[in-house]
Amino acid sequence: MKDVSGIETLTSAETQTKVVHATGPVIVDFYQASCAPCRALEPRLRHVAQRFRAAPVYRVDVDRDLPIAQRFVVNSLPTSLVLRDGHEIERLDGLITESNLVAAFERASAAPPREPRG
Repeated sequence: MKDVSGIETLTSAETQTKVVHATGPVIVDFYQASCAPCRALEPRLRHVAQRFRAAPVYRVDVDRDLPIAQRFVVNSLPTSLVLRDGHEIERLDGLITESNLVAAFERASAAPPREPRG
């Protein structure tokens, strides 16, 4: 479900259609509710989601959907993945700045299109 900021919570059932088969760039943030750096990153993600309204920003609660984190080999929290056409372009670990997230998203947007993963 998408909240007012444009961030949508992703479930295992939606991963294939919304991330792996996505056309264009997407951001997927992996978090845990009890993780202080994860909570501190949330406003930064909201700003990026509002700035790039056309591109999806997803969050994955690893306590509820650990298989998604395992699929993308997430070993630390928070971890934000920037993907394009289902392919990982950048992996940002830890409490990153908003400008780091924006720059990674802009690089993914500028990357040449690829065939979505199957």
